[in-house]
Amino acid sequence: MARRLQIPVRGLGSEVDTPSVADLAAWAKTRAGIGGDVTTFHLMKTIEVQKGVDLPAAGGWYYRDRMAEGIVPDAPMDEILGDIRAVSSIQRNCWWSLPSTGSADEDEVLAFRQLLRTMRDEGVYGHILLSDTEPTPIERELITGRRVFWYLAKPTERSLEKVLEIQRDIAVRPELLPLLEELMGSYTVRNVIVIEPGEGDLRRAIDLVDSDNIMTGGFAPSGDASYWEDLVSGSFLLR
Repeated sequence: MARRLQIPVRGLGSEVDTPSVADLAAWAKTRAGIGGDVTTFHLMKTIEVQKGVDLPAAGGWYYRDRMAEGIVPDAPMDEILGDIRAVSSIQRNCWWSLPSTGSADEDEVLAFRQLLRTMRDEGVYGHILLSDTEPTPIERELITGRRVFWYLAKPTERSLEKVLEIQRDIAVRPELLPLLEELMGSYTVRNVIVIEPGEGDLRRAIDLVDSDNIMTGGFAPSGDASYWEDLVSGSFLLR
């Protein structure tokens, strides 16, 4: 009888829609005396549905404006700290997903690094940095480490190479597994996160690394209430 090997799931972020007035009003009643805005609403709603996800992640591209406010010199951190408390009331010590600066300006990147440190000091375990392009040289120099994970939304061979210069874990869609295999001749890869894979895709990933070093990754689209549940239930291999 075949043995079912469950593959752990990692969240990389979520897309969101504009909530209805009724939904936002109902949520606001639960936050009386606590506070929060529509960004806080999205953070809480998208983390609530990540039940069963081994490494859930709050946030996504929609956190861009809040992040931009947080790197302004001497900017108050009240809203970001409130967001962290709101998420921590549901899921403690989780990862947060937010856009990178994409900047070549050292002062801006240093301010961003300080924001990440402050968030970690307040209970965020680590950060998934979203980028459409390769990290800039100053980002690669200053924004690295065990609690930073770069996720390329639109990877190319060059951008994957640049990320593999600074981290040993990588997330790719199934169609890029052959390219990743080629790059592994030049770069050390520890963990492969396959985005929304089928079982065949997970089997192909086993040709690259051990089964203990494979994860399923997900970036939830807006309006799909069962996305994480479906991803978790389908993340397995028959051995």
